Amino acid sequence: MPGTQKTDTQKLSTQKHRAVLALGSNLGESEDTLERAVADLVAGGVQLVRASGLYRTAPVGGPAGQPDFVNAVIEVATDLGAYELLKLCNAVEAAHHRERLVRWGPRTLDIDVIDYDGVISEDPVLTLPHPRAQERAFVLVPWAQMDPQARLTVTRRAEPSGERPDEVPAPLSREVVNVAELSRTLLGADEDAISYMREMQVPDQP
Repeated sequence: MPGTQKTDTQKLSTQKHRAVLALGSNLGESEDTLERAVADLVAGGVQLVRASGLYRTAPVGGPAGQPDFVNAVIEVATDLGAYELLKLCNAVEAAHHRERLVRWGPRTLDIDVIDYDGVISEDPVLTLPHPRAQERAFVLVPWAQMDPQARLTVTRRAEPSGERPDEVPAPLSREVVNVAELSRTLLGADEDAISYMREMQVPDQP
């Protein structure tokens, strides 16, 4: 069974915020990129609680012919507010030459804030939990491997109007579900859609 990289949680302040971040890359040396990105996040002021292994997944949406992605999920503890954490994630993306040219296109690095203290927010700048996490095996499978007891607030939404490509439809209802169960339901018989590669090499904590 894939292992999970975990730090000594006794070193983490109970006053810190907890967040789940999803990382992905399909350009360049993607495995190295994700590991360097985690180190950059730690250098930027977050503490790594635990990390999933690295997974290989086929691209979802975007231009045809893209390389497969390498994905991982980490849990962090931080003093940063949610928007400060998003700013740090964007800065780390930029440091790894992320270019936002095509929606769901190939990228050197993508870091999404999936969950932050269980907060629910419809702010379009930072919607929490991430509005598409519940539909993404490349988020749910690594997350469940990292934390089999993890739970996610799932939002059932109205159909999009189609007026804007980045539209997040209004919520209809919400329920809290187990991430592992949700990932199994999402994958169904298509277990080959995502494959475990190896443990992620994470930085030593101070």
